[in-house]
Amino acid sequence: MIAPKISIKGSQFRSVHNGEETILDQSIDVVIVGANPKLSKSWYSEQWTEDSESSTPDCYSLDGIYPNKNSHAIQNDMCVSCPQNAWGSRTTPTGNKVKACVDQKRLAVVFTEGPFDKAHLLQVTPASLKNLNAYQKELSMRGIVPEIAKTRISFDTLSEYPKLRFSFRGFNTDANQKHIDKHLGTEQTRIVTGELAVESRQSTHSFQSFGFVEENGFTLTTNELGGSDE
Repeated sequence: MIAPKISIKGSQFRSVHNGEETILDQSIDVVIVGANPKLSKSWYSEQWTEDSESSTPDCYSLDGIYPNKNSHAIQNDMCVSCPQNAWGSRTTPTGNKVKACVDQKRLAVVFTEGPFDKAHLLQVTPASLKNLNAYQKELSMRGIVPEIAKTRISFDTLSEYPKLRFSFRGFNTDANQKHIDKHLGTEQTRIVTGELAVESRQSTHSFQSFGFVEENGFTLTTNELGGSDE
């Protein structure tokens, strides 16, 4: 089963499920119910265009270590030594040297006020990883686990490309928390984050199950990303 996902295409939040797209508000309030501890990677043989989002990567990894066996154009046996994972393996239209294979953080999120039946995939692209890391550290310093917190996700309006901001918006109500808790640690949530495939190393799901999307904003330099620390 293909999980619904949240797209940030064109700096507009959209819910995408079974080929149907619903435009959301300029900011969304969600609860993070799962996160892959590893960065996923995806490589596309063709350059990104506005029509690329529905495409699947030619080679991808859900743990940043090994390419998934369902990739139809595996580039190397390990990600660390893959030529597509090297800085300078791709040149952006503006002349910047970047990695052809991009890093993403896979989150499973549920809307704070429902519907609660399905967790959505949100792929945090390279442009937004630094902001996500800062938010995670802020919650940790306060002793707050993400699954009990309302997280507002919005766009950085000063950025030329889709760049996300994360902020704490309070705690879930007891009534909503009961619905949210049903997603914690479940097989479906771990499929959304890619953790199930990483744990087993034997993915029984096709690449469509993991809902990869290619979004604008990947073509950034190391300085623009603010480093790659998690």
